[in-house]
Amino acid sequence: METGPYWDEDAMLADAKLPKVLALGDSWFCYPFNNLLNPIWNHWAGGKTILCQGKVGAEARELAAGQWLKDFRFALRGYKSTLQAVLLSAGGNDFAGMDDMLRILKSECSGAATGEDCFNTQAVESLMFHQVSDAYRTLLAEVTKYCPTALVYAHNYDFAIPTGKGFLGFGHWLRDPMDAVHVPAAVQPLAVDYLINLFSDALAAVQKDYPDHVLLVDSRGTLAATDWANELHPTPSGFTKIVDTAWAPLLDDLPS
Repeated sequence: METGPYWDEDAMLADAKLPKVLALGDSWFCYPFNNLLNPIWNHWAGGKTILCQGKVGAEARELAAGQWLKDFRFALRGYKSTLQAVLLSAGGNDFAGMDDMLRILKSECSGAATGEDCFNTQAVESLMFHQVSDAYRTLLAEVTKYCPTALVYAHNYDFAIPTGKGFLGFGHWLRDPMDAVHVPAAVQPLAVDYLINLFSDALAAVQKDYPDHVLLVDSRGTLAATDWANELHPTPSGFTKIVDTAWAPLLDDLPS
């Protein structure tokens, strides 16, 4: 019996359901206990079957290559007669975490006064406007080829707060890499805001190439500090707030 989105295709088929919505993404779609997809499914009152591919910690570059890309293509081809929309959630893990963030931070940031001051301009722009953007274009090319009438939704997260708080042993996403290169505590939130804004600009540039097919969900500035469960993930009510505030007006563009 369908009680929410499906992360298990076999379970969906066992319920004799076919997806109207295919989601591919990271922890904002696949995070245990709470995520964006549950309130999105609730917004449609269970009227649209959602099948999700992806995993916690997935990077955009990872999802647009190898087996993930093959599985995504297979689902687009297999369910092209029923799919109305494709939801994409990727990019945050490409710049969060000790390894990825240290690749774009300057080696010494104790004198930084703005968010932009903390980063190697060439490295961060190459990541956002080439590597992550190219991953989105790869995925969008697949949708355009196999499901040209499907609407694609992509989102830009929100201004996460570098508290250092993780989840079940996972963490070191934002504050720790910035501490490692001595970003002043007062500048760290500005550095995260800079990354989210630059990522949003990169998504907007991609969207311009697909003006009739891609909807950009801008969820920046939606959450209060109390709406964050940890450095990267909202609370259940925080995810619901993002859907009610930023997603709902665009979700209603889909036919019933």
